[in-house]
Amino acid sequence: MSNPRPTIFPGFNQILHGGDYNPDQWQHAPEVIEEDFRLIKLAGCNTFSLGIFSWTSYEPEEGRFTFDWLDRIMDRMAQDGHRAILATPSGAKPAWMSFTYPEIRRVDGQGLRDLHRRRHNHCWSSPVYREKVRIINTKLAERYGKHPALAMWHISNEMNGECYCDLCLKWWQEWLREKYGTLEALNQAWWSHFWSHTFTDWSQVEPRDFSLDGMRVDWLRFTNHQLRDFYLWECRPLRAHSVAPITTNFMGLHPPVDYAKLAEIVDVIADDQYPAYYPDDPNLVRSAVNVSFKGNLYRCFKPDRPWMLMESCTGAPQWKQPTHLKRPGVHQTEMLQALGGGAEGTCYFQWRKGRGSCEKFHGAVVDHAGHEHTREFRDVADLGALYRKLPEVLGSVVQSEVAMLYDWESRWGIEHSDGPGFRDEMYADAMCDHYHPFWEQGISVDVLSSERDFSGYRVVIAPLLWMLKPGVAARARAFVEAGGVFITTFFSGICDEHNLCFTGGWPGDGLMALCGVWNEETDVLREDETRRVRTTGGAWAGKKRVYQAGHVCGVAHLRGAKALAVYDQDFYKGQPVLTRNTVGKGQAYYLAARVEVDFLRAFYGKLVRDMTLQRPLAAALPRGVTVQERVKAQTRYLFIQNFNNTAKRIALDATCKYRRLRDGKAVRGTLALAPMGSDILAR
Repeated sequence: MSNPRPTIFPGFNQILHGGDYNPDQWQHAPEVIEEDFRLIKLAGCNTFSLGIFSWTSYEPEEGRFTFDWLDRIMDRMAQDGHRAILATPSGAKPAWMSFTYPEIRRVDGQGLRDLHRRRHNHCWSSPVYREKVRIINTKLAERYGKHPALAMWHISNEMNGECYCDLCLKWWQEWLREKYGTLEALNQAWWSHFWSHTFTDWSQVEPRDFSLDGMRVDWLRFTNHQLRDFYLWECRPLRAHSVAPITTNFMGLHPPVDYAKLAEIVDVIADDQYPAYYPDDPNLVRSAVNVSFKGNLYRCFKPDRPWMLMESCTGAPQWKQPTHLKRPGVHQTEMLQALGGGAEGTCYFQWRKGRGSCEKFHGAVVDHAGHEHTREFRDVADLGALYRKLPEVLGSVVQSEVAMLYDWESRWGIEHSDGPGFRDEMYADAMCDHYHPFWEQGISVDVLSSERDFSGYRVVIAPLLWMLKPGVAARARAFVEAGGVFITTFFSGICDEHNLCFTGGWPGDGLMALCGVWNEETDVLREDETRRVRTTGGAWAGKKRVYQAGHVCGVAHLRGAKALAVYDQDFYKGQPVLTRNTVGKGQAYYLAARVEVDFLRAFYGKLVRDMTLQRPLAAALPRGVTVQERVKAQTRYLFIQNFNNTAKRIALDATCKYRRLRDGKAVRGTLALAPMGSDILAR
C-alpha cells in the first residue's frame, strides 16, 4: 500500500471547510464581522480565503496603504484556531489605477482598449501593472508571511483571458521566434502558404487571423505561457517572505487554460466546481459522471498530495438558470463526491451574501437573514459535524488500474479546426462517454495528459486523441506489447503538434498501425440521425446485439485487426465499428463511431470481467449509484453515493466487515441510501 500523503496544510489534520470571506465589504458594520465569528463556530468551518478582490481596501489611493482591517481579521482567525488562505488582489484592479495608467487595461480582438469594468481585465505584459502587483504582494508578504493564521497563498482568482495590445503582440512574436527559429519553419508548421498567408517578417504575424488553425493553437499556448509567467511573477515576493504553499483556483475543464501545465507550478491543486444537482433533472446521472471525471483529472495533477475545492456553492449559484434550490441532502452528496475523488477540502463561494452587485443572490452559508436559522446554514453545519468524524480518511489515496488521456491541446486542435461536425464540448463529452461505464461500476480511473507516463496501468483509453505528439504512439505500442490494453477512437491520430494532418498509408504517426485499421473517411450525422451497429462473433455484448451510433461514423478498413462490431445500415454497412488488434502480449482497440453508452457498458463490462479489474464492491450497482474508494494502510474507505431521486439498496460483500464512519456502527448485508443520499464505509 502507498504511504499516506501529507495534508494540504502541514500539521493541520482536518478536512478544510469554509470559503471566500469578504470582511472588507462590511467594515462599516463591525457588528456583522463579530457575528460572523460566532457563526463560523456553529457552522464547523475552519478555513477562509481572504482578500481576493480587496485591492482598493488595501490601497484606496496610490501609495497609501491600509491593512488595519485585515490585521484584525487575521488575528481573530489565529485566536480561534482557523486558517487563512490569503489572496493577492490582482484579479480586480482599483479604478484609480485604471484611469491613471490606462495602458494596464487589456486590448480586445478589435483593437479597442477595455474600459474599467468587470474583473480580470489587466494586461499580462504591462510593466506598470506588474510593478503595482509586485508592490502590493510584497507588502502583504512582509506583513503576513509569518502570521500564525496564514496557511496558504492564493494568487489572483480564476486566472484567464487574453490581450492584443502592442506589448503582448511584441511578446508573442518574440515567443514565436524562440519557438521556431526561422520564418520558414513557422510558415511550414502553420501551412501558411494557404490563401497566400506566408509571412516574410516577424512583425506580420497577427494572431487574430483564425484562418490558420495552427496559429490559433500556438496563440493559446502563448497566452498560457503569459498566464504561467504572471503567476510566477506574483509568487516571487511571497516566496521571499513566507514558506506557506501557493496556489490559484482552476475552473474545471475551462477550454482556454491548459491546467495540466499550470498544475506543474502550483503547490496545491484547487478547483472551482458548481454541480447544482437537481433530483428531477433527466441528465442528473450524466452531470454526476462529468463532475467525477473532473475530480479524477484534478486528483491526478499532483498525485502525491490531496487537492481541494476552493469554490463550490452551499445553495444556488445566481448565474445558473433556473436557480433551483438545492434539495435536502444534495449539498452533502456534492461535497462527499469531491472527498471520494481524493479531495481533502471543500470550501464555498461565499461565506456571507453581499447586499449588492451581481452576486448578491449567489448561494452563501450566511443568507441575507444574517443568522443560523436557515436550511442552507444547517446543511453546512451538518457537513461540518460529519467532517469532524472523518480525520482518519486524511492521507488515504485512490488507486487505479485504468487511465484516460485528456489533452487540452488536443481539444484546441479539434475545436479550432474547420472540420467535419466539430461541436462545442464534443471532446469533453466523448471523455465522459467512456468514463461513464467505469463510474457505474465504481472502478477508479486516473486522468492524465498524453505526455505523462502511462506504462504502469493495465488499461489506457484515449478518446479523440486528435493531436498526436512525438513519442506518444511509440509509447502506446510499447505499452500494448508489454501486455496492456489500449483503446482509442475516431478523430485520433489526425494531426501532429502543429495541427498539421498526417499523410501516408498509415496516418497517425503509427497509432493506426498499432490498431490495425485505416479510417478512410468520416460521416457526420444530423442531431436526429443514427446508424445501427451490430455486434459480431460471439456474445461479448450479452443478449443485446444491435445498438445505435450517432454524430460521427468513421468508415474504417481492417489492416490486421478483427471486427467486433459493424455498421448495419447505409452504404458502409458491414464496415467495422469496433476492432481489436493483438500486438505482442496486449491488445489495441479502435472505435470508429460515437456509439450509445449501452454499447460502451457492454464493451467495458466484458473487458472488466476478462481482466478481473478491481472493483470496490462485487455486486452490480443500481443505475445512478457509484462507489469511490480511497485506501490507507490496510483500510479501504468507500464513498457510496446515490444520484437518483428514489432510494436504493446496495449489496455489500458478505465476506467483509464494514464500519459506517458517520456513527461508527457495523453494517452488514445491504446498505440503504436515501434519494440523493451518501454514506462512507470503512472495511
